[in-house]
Amino acid sequence: MMLFEPLDSDYHKRSVLYHAARLSMLHDRMLMRFDKVEEAADKVQAAAAVLVDVKHGSAVDALQDAVSRNSSADFLQVEAGQTIGL
Repeated sequence: MMLFEPLDSDYHKRSVLYHAARLSMLHDRMLMRFDKVEEAADKVQAAAAVLVDVKHGSAVDALQDAVSRNSSADFLQVEAGQTIGL
């Protein structure tokens, strides 16, 4: 006499649930990566704008303007002895 049905009785239903959960997880991870790529692209674009400003004017003025326009100017943090590489 069997009181419970076997756990593996419906392979297809379990497979569909697993693949749906996996697809949802991968979709969420992909969206997170897109957000990170977009953030990095924004930083590159801001750095490129600074380089264009430097090319067309004073480097000191361009860097000061960039810092005042962008509060998170990570790319402008230069320590003593380092160069920007223009």
